[in-house]
Amino acid sequence: MLSATEFMTTTTTLYVVLCIEAVVYLGIGVYEFFDDFLRPAKPWTFVNNRPNHWLQMQDKVGHKMHAALCMLLGFIALNGVIEGQVSRFEIELIFISFALLTGVIWGILPPGRLGLITVLSKPEVWLQIAMYATSAALVRPWILVLCAVLNAWGVLVYFKHHRPSMQPFTFATLRAHAAEVESPEMLARLDKVGGEDEPQAAAER
Repeated sequence: MLSATEFMTTTTTLYVVLCIEAVVYLGIGVYEFFDDFLRPAKPWTFVNNRPNHWLQMQDKVGHKMHAALCMLLGFIALNGVIEGQVSRFEIELIFISFALLTGVIWGILPPGRLGLITVLSKPEVWLQIAMYATSAALVRPWILVLCAVLNAWGVLVYFKHHRPSMQPFTFATLRAHAAEVESPEMLARLDKVGGEDEPQAAAER
């Protein structure tokens, strides 16, 4: 474990992980932070065919908070790449950031194949595993415990709140709810990804 003032020269494996983090999260963060004139308003932020600015503000807050977290995570990784060394605090902050993101993912996993694809397509899931494999020995034990608690909380939310609130817990149910508020383009993408229930989805159109 590193001390509070000690730096560790990045190993080849950790360097590769940091490069991936920098590219992925800085790319996402910068784009989402500056996409105000590119991102169309979500269909569900309209009421009576008029923009509802309260709903649009709520949507933008969530979107920009995601951008801020991605930019922060990407900046930390980029700094490690540029400096060629990392401090304990930087590594610990990366661990906690990934645990926060994955905790949210576990808590809102969609049903069926869509849920599996969600997990497989989220870089933070794989990068968190990579960080545990390469850098767990560098951080304080209570940081690892905190990360485990954050992930476990997401799993608890999934089984005790998210899953019971959607009955039946199927892609068809999720798609029916999405159809009430989403655009046809989004529904088409949803049908393509959640393909095991395409016959039911098609019957609802």
